[in-house]
Amino acid sequence: MSPSGYGRYFDDLEPGQTFRHWPGRTITEFDDTLFSLLSMNQHPVHIDEHFAAGTQHGKRLVEGPIVISLVIGMSQADVGGGSVETLEYTDIRHTLPVFHGDTIYAESTILEKTELADGRGAVRVEHRGVNQREETVLTMARKIVVARRPSNFPSPRR
Repeated sequence: MSPSGYGRYFDDLEPGQTFRHWPGRTITEFDDTLFSLLSMNQHPVHIDEHFAAGTQHGKRLVEGPIVISLVIGMSQADVGGGSVETLEYTDIRHTLPVFHGDTIYAESTILEKTELADGRGAVRVEHRGVNQREETVLTMARKIVVARRPSNFPSPRR
């Protein structure tokens, strides 16, 4: 863990590690409407209940980017809090729709780590978002640059 206890150093992350992030986050209508307005995504399936009632889902859908943001945010305390930059987001898949009132939980698995020439390390992480019924609603990968533990900072006790 970093000195703040938020996130881990490159040295603390190993391929195969899986972290279940807690707590989850229930997405409210307010959250989704605000995100739609902030992101200027005014597709009626997100902001017009009457329109959405006539679609295949019969009600408004939560915007996909809010689910992505929540899953990434939930992972920070365990994985990404020690990162200094994000290099890429890949393989983003929305596997099921998300609706107002759904609670999103997340887990992350370290896929690989690579030493960089500048003494830092790159870590590829797979994230999975699940709803309150344990159904996977999102999968994605992210590659982040993570600082190494300073030599004067002790390793965590295991």
